[in-house]
Amino acid sequence: MAEREIKYRGLKTFQIFSGEMKSVWIYGFYLKRGTYGDPGPQAHIFVYENGYEGYRVDSKTIGQFTGLVDSTGKEIYEDDIIFAEDGRIGVVEFHNGCFVVNCGNNIKQSLYDMQNWKLTIMGNRFENPELVVNDSVVPKKNGAEENLPQQTFEPELVASE
Repeated sequence: MAEREIKYRGLKTFQIFSGEMKSVWIYGFYLKRGTYGDPGPQAHIFVYENGYEGYRVDSKTIGQFTGLVDSTGKEIYEDDIIFAEDGRIGVVEFHNGCFVVNCGNNIKQSLYDMQNWKLTIMGNRFENPELVVNDSVVPKKNGAEENLPQQTFEPELVASE
């Protein structure tokens, strides 16, 4: 059995000079730690680039890499919304020790049972909340792949600031 790379992602939001808020995904390993002046432990994603650099991220957005990629080669993480070739749409979750796709109505299927299917990431529940209903249920489409959104959010990938 091949080893699965253990890594996480988290969303970091910050204000740029114009006053605009910007969000970027940070990829690395997860550590909850305190820093000087913080009221308590904060969620950080650490990236190795000429030494370890830690970035504080929103703890609600932290998701683990499942070890699988979609049909375009994009890594699948917890909280991603995926479209399966059988027409189902669901949110990737960690449930009872394994990654599952929650399709709503108490229907959960192991992601690893679906690994040979054509899976497409439609977005995630943080950047595409319009796709999510009741925090875990995604409305079922009619199954036609042409109903997939034409543009999905592509967050900027950064390892350092």
